[in-house]
Amino acid sequence: MTSIQQRLEQSVAILRTLDRKRNEMRSPALGRDTEWLLIERELRDFEQDIPRNPGALRRTVS
Repeated sequence: MTSIQQRLEQSVAILRTLDRKRNEMRSPALGRDTEWLLIERELRDFEQDIPRNPGALRRTVS
């Protein structure tokens, strides 16, 4: 299992590649499903982690 930081770095690299390919191919929809899956996964993990470790979010929301 990779660390969160490693996973985020990999996701950012994939998103940058998608963006470059979109520009090269002039296809704004290229990789949209992949982009959505990456972002959705991170948001879901973040949402599940909040109750276990509210940290700075608690100060912001309170």
